[in-house]
Amino acid sequence: MIQSRKKPQRLLARCLIAVGLLFGLSGTTWAEEVQHLRYSVRALGMGNAFIASVNDEFSLYYNPAGLESVKNYTFEALSVGAAVNQNLLDIAQASGSDATALLGQITGNKIYFEGNGSFLSFTAPGWGWSLFSSIVLDGTVHNPVVPYITTNAYAQAGGVFGLSMNFDDGLLDVGASIKQVSRAGIGTTLHIVDFLDPNLEQNLRDQFETGAPQKSVDLGATYHIEDYYLFQTKVSAVLRNISGLDFGTTGKIPTTLDFGIASESEFFGVDVLLAADLVDATFKTTKVKSLRRNLNIGAEFGLFMRSNGHHVISYRLGMKGPYPSSGFTFNPPYIPIMIDYAQWSEEIGAYSGALRDRRQAVQIAINF
Repeated sequence: MIQSRKKPQRLLARCLIAVGLLFGLSGTTWAEEVQHLRYSVRALGMGNAFIASVNDEFSLYYNPAGLESVKNYTFEALSVGAAVNQNLLDIAQASGSDATALLGQITGNKIYFEGNGSFLSFTAPGWGWSLFSSIVLDGTVHNPVVPYITTNAYAQAGGVFGLSMNFDDGLLDVGASIKQVSRAGIGTTLHIVDFLDPNLEQNLRDQFETGAPQKSVDLGATYHIEDYYLFQTKVSAVLRNISGLDFGTTGKIPTTLDFGIASESEFFGVDVLLAADLVDATFKTTKVKSLRRNLNIGAEFGLFMRSNGHHVISYRLGMKGPYPSSGFTFNPPYIPIMIDYAQWSEEIGAYSGALRDRRQAVQIAINF
C-alpha cells in the first residue's frame, strides 16, 4: 500500500526535474494564467466566448442558466481529450540537433500539457450533472539573472450538479451549480542550487500535497431580448466559483464576475451563433487591467442539428483576448462519437499582447 501511494509522487517529481532541465534554467517570463477546472473545446474554437451562448453540457462549467437552453437529453458515457502548447509539440516532433536548437528558442516560455476526461455525465433541459478528471503539467522560468522555475504538476477530479428555472414568461433564465473538486500534486519553485542536490527527487516527493475536497457554487442569469431581424439575442451574467477554490501550493481558482451576449439565427440552412464575453469584469485576476485581454468574441456556423444537441459539422472562429482562434466539430449521424478540435492562444504575460502561448486541443466524446 505504501509503495502504491509513492508511485504518483515519484512520477510527478521526475516530471518536474525533466521540466527544469528542459528549460535550461535561463530566460524570463512573468506568467499570469488563470487556472480552470474544465474548458469546452467547442468554446475555445470561438474565442472561449461561451457565457451567454452556452447551450450544452458545459453550462455546468460556464453558466448554469444555460441549462434552460439545452433542448435534448444527452448521456455522455465517456469523453477524453488533451491540450498542449506549441512548444511541447515542437520538441516532440524534433530530433537531434534540431531539438537542441529548439530548447534554446523556447527558453523563457511555457511548456504546458493537460489531459482530461469525463464519464457518466447527463444533461437535460433545466438540469444535469458531470463527472470529470484532469492532469496538468505547467512550468515557467523566471528571472534571467538568478533563474528559478515555478511549476505546477497536479491531478484533479470532481463532480458538478446544476439546476435552472425560467421566469418572466420565458424571458429570464436563472441557474445554479455546485462543484466539488479534489486535487493532488506539487506546486513548487526550483532554483539552480536545487538541481545540484542529490536528494532533489525525494524532496519533491515530500512536497506532494493532497488537500481536502473543495466546494464552490456558480450563480447565473440569462435574459432573452426580443428577436431583431431574425436574430435571437440574449445577455448573461454569472458569478463563478463563489468563495473560490484554494488548492494550496498547486494553485487557486478565484471568484469572477463574467458577462456575455449572444445572438443566434439561421441563413439558408446554416445555423449561425455570434457571441462576446467580458470575463472577470472586476479585473481581479490580472495585475494590469486590460479590456482587450478580458474580451472574448466568437462565431459558430453549423449544419444539420443532431438529437444530441450538436451539429453534424460546424466551424468556429474568434478572438480570445488579443489572439485569434478557430476550431471545428465532426458529429456523424448514426454513430455516438463526436470529435472537437480547437487552436487558440493564451496570454501568459502581465498585459495584453505581452507573451503569446499557442495551444491546440482535441476532444473525443461518446454520447447518446
